[in-house]
Amino acid sequence: MTLLAFASPVPGALGAWLGARLASGLVLALPLGLAGLVLLRLGLLPRLGDSVSEPREPLRRGAAAGLAAASTLLAAAVLPPFLLGAFRDGAAGYVPYFPAPGPASPASAPSSFGYFALQSLAEELLFRAFLLTLLAALFLFFARLFFGKLSGIEEPFRGRAAARRWLASGLIANVGQSIVFAWMHAVNPNVTPLGLLNIGLAGALLGWLYWSEGGLLGPWTFHTLWNFSLAALALPVSGMTLGRPAFSTGIRGAGLPALSGGGFGPEGSVLSTITLAALLVFLVRRSARKLPLAYPSAS
Repeated sequence: MTLLAFASPVPGALGAWLGARLASGLVLALPLGLAGLVLLRLGLLPRLGDSVSEPREPLRRGAAAGLAAASTLLAAAVLPPFLLGAFRDGAAGYVPYFPAPGPASPASAPSSFGYFALQSLAEELLFRAFLLTLLAALFLFFARLFFGKLSGIEEPFRGRAAARRWLASGLIANVGQSIVFAWMHAVNPNVTPLGLLNIGLAGALLGWLYWSEGGLLGPWTFHTLWNFSLAALALPVSGMTLGRPAFSTGIRGAGLPALSGGGFGPEGSVLSTITLAALLVFLVRRSARKLPLAYPSAS
C-alpha cells in the first residue's frame, strides 16, 4: 500500500507520515466506501427504506458540477485577496507560512496532482460513499418504521412522499457526515473556528454533490482540484503548507486574515464561507426543483 503514496508532495519525515496515513486511510476507506456505493447505485438503499430510487445525474454531469464548483470557489476565495495584496509581506496582520513553501517546480505538478487525487478519493470514499450513505440508510429505515411504508400510500401522494423522504434523508445524513468531516480537521495546524465552519460547509457541498449525483465523480473532482490548486499556488491546504508549489507566485505568507484565511489558508476566509454557503444552497434548491420531474406521480 505504500506505493499508493508515491506522489506525496512533502519531503522528509512529514511526507513519510502523510504517505503512511494516506495508505492506511485507503485500506480502511476502499471496502467501506465501495460498500456504500453498491448500496446506493444498485438500488439497495431504496429497498431498505421501502422508498423509490433517488434521482441521479449522469456521471459526466457530476464531474462538470464538481469542476464548476471548484472553479467558482477558487475565483471567489483566492483572487480577491491576491488582488488586494493580502499575500504580500506588508499586508496588515501578515504572518509567514510555516513551514515556508519550497521553490516552485512545475515538474512537481503531476506527482502532486496524483497525491491529491488519492487523498481526496480516500476521504470521499470514507465520508461520502460510506458515512453519508449509512446515515441516509438509517434515516430511511426509521422513517419506514415510524411513518409507514411508502408502498401503502395511494397515488398521487406516494410520489410526493417519496420525494420528500429522499430529500430529507439526504439533508440529515449530509449534516451528520459534514460535522464528522469538520471534526476530523480540528487538529490541523493554524485551525480557526471559521476554518472549521468552512470545512463543514465544504463537506456538506461535497456530500450534496454525491447525493444528487448518486456517485463520487462530482465530489472527487471538486476535492482533488481544490486541494491541488491551493498547493500548486503555494497556499496552505487546510492549514498545511505542502512541499514545492507548481507555480512561482511569490506567496510565502498571508495578511488580511478575514479575506485570505491567514495561516489556515483560503479555507479559513469569510469569502470561502459565503461562496460555499451559496453553492450549497444553489445545489440543494436545484435538487428540490427537479424532484417533481424525477417522480412523475408527484405532479
